[in-house]
Amino acid sequence: MADCNDLFKNFLVEITVPSEKTEKLQRGRNAIKERIENHFSKVLEVKKPSFYIQGSYALKTMVKPLGQEDYDLDDGVYLEHTDDDISTPTPQTVSSWIIKAVENHTKKKPTNKKKCVRVVYEEGYHIDLPIYRNIRGIIHLGTLEGDKWVPSDAKKFNNWFHERLDKTEQMRSCIKYLKAWKDFNDCDLKGIHITVLVGLKHIEVDKRDDMSLAKTVDQVIEYLKDKRAIYNPIDKSENMIESWNKGKLDSTIKSIEEFSQKAQKSLAEDDKQKASKIWRELFGKRFPLHKADGSKKKVTAVVAAKIVERPKPWG
Repeated sequence: MADCNDLFKNFLVEITVPSEKTEKLQRGRNAIKERIENHFSKVLEVKKPSFYIQGSYALKTMVKPLGQEDYDLDDGVYLEHTDDDISTPTPQTVSSWIIKAVENHTKKKPTNKKKCVRVVYEEGYHIDLPIYRNIRGIIHLGTLEGDKWVPSDAKKFNNWFHERLDKTEQMRSCIKYLKAWKDFNDCDLKGIHITVLVGLKHIEVDKRDDMSLAKTVDQVIEYLKDKRAIYNPIDKSENMIESWNKGKLDSTIKSIEEFSQKAQKSLAEDDKQKASKIWRELFGKRFPLHKADGSKKKVTAVVAAKIVERPKPWG
């Protein structure tokens, strides 16, 4: 049985977003945050909102996008001046405030998405700004499509993730591997779906990311076949793929089963070079091929140390 753990560690370096990109995202976030704070305090003359970075940037599960896709950062805008009256202000009203605050900050106009305001930078990244408020002690997210406030709390999700991560850092690596596979294979799963599925079903295998990934995928398949849903771990009543039809779910399960079949074939292969070729079929050319002459690229101790460094949850 070929041990491809070193190849996976090289792959992890290849798909991890470089620090210069994350620094650009952070600078963009800080500039937008300042503009919104100034607009609320000086123009609207209300208390400044607070901010909370969420999503893959906060969880450090971002992967390099393929093709022309943007890097992105999600920064929650938490209103601090509202009361328990759910009727006012509406999400659309608040989004208009935010758009006004950031207009002309970038060449492209900010736009309303279903659950956020998006600010796009020409440098190949964008900042998403979901809007939150506290209503009767419960955090609500503003859905711009239906102009409604719905219960949702990104902070609780981040806490759930870090509690799971405390058991093994390998979980984060498996999430990034599957995100890279999703991008290469154009699977319908979103990054948040993969994060939840791996978070729920990760199987740790010490010093064998290849085996851990294969075992985790098998558990994910069992979960999807049994539940026919992906339940939000902090709100078990929410099916995160409720809008999917049967065909879409069946197709996704089939794609993951095909992943499992190739993963098992690779693990059973004694020839490491052949095993690496099978993994490359799943991940594309970014996955390194084993070279029998021993000239394969090594992951330095410094880079590896950066990968396993655990972040503090954003506050």
